[in-house]
Amino acid sequence: MVECLHCGQMFDPEELPDSPEIQVGLLLARERFNDEGQVCAECLTSRGRLAMMYDCQFRR
Repeated sequence: MVECLHCGQMFDPEELPDSPEIQVGLLLARERFNDEGQVCAECLTSRGRLAMMYDCQFRR
């Protein structure tokens, strides 16, 4: 179990749900924020959803 850097929630980085928002959040964690494995599913979802709405790289 790991503590999330943002919200402090304990989570297992190996047991994240599979959704488009989380996949984008994971991509950002790996490539932009350098915090992969340290951010919980809820925070990854928020990060991914915001990126899909406002970041031109993730818009269709």
